[in-house]
Amino acid sequence: MSPATAPPDRLAEVRRLTAALIDQVLEAQLVGRPVPQEQSTALIKAAFFLRACNVPWWPMLAQALHGLGRDVEEAAPEPDAGDEPLQDIDQQGLTSFLSQLWSEKGRL
Repeated sequence: MSPATAPPDRLAEVRRLTAALIDQVLEAQLVGRPVPQEQSTALIKAAFFLRACNVPWWPMLAQALHGLGRDVEEAAPEPDAGDEPLQDIDQQGLTSFLSQLWSEKGRL
């Protein structure tokens, strides 16, 4: 079903299902549960579909989508502070190479 040809009764059903998804996503966000990937994807697709149909987003939809973005940022892995430098690198040679390269670039 394309946005241009969506019958009003089908559009109402999409809005109803989107509202149900919003409730589930917001509840999960409030209690600190992860939002299942399927629900996240379905909510995002529904939001894009509603926008394509020129249906204005209601505030709860915007809040749920904003929370999904925050979940993604929090789930991003942080670099391990315990990473050690590589042992097989000639640091003196690398420093010499880079200083020569930078001095040559400065002359250009």
